[in-house]
Amino acid sequence: MKDIVIKGNRIKAELLMLLYCYIAANLVNVYAIIKYETSWIEIFTWQRFILFIAVLFYVVTIVVRLIVFGFRKGMRKT
Repeated sequence: MKDIVIKGNRIKAELLMLLYCYIAANLVNVYAIIKYETSWIEIFTWQRFILFIAVLFYVVTIVVRLIVFGFRKGMRKT
């Protein structure tokens, strides 16, 4: 069986992307708190949901990056 090697730079880049997604999810939460005039304690009580949204954002970015990669790969062959 062949080993898969992931370089440290790629791991750092993916962790940074996940951090950006977490920050974006928190910003969406802050926007919702302001818009619906709810209690600011929800920043802490909704962290499980925020983590779920962050992972969802991360999955969306992966899908978009795969589409862009496939498009670029297809354009090179022609």
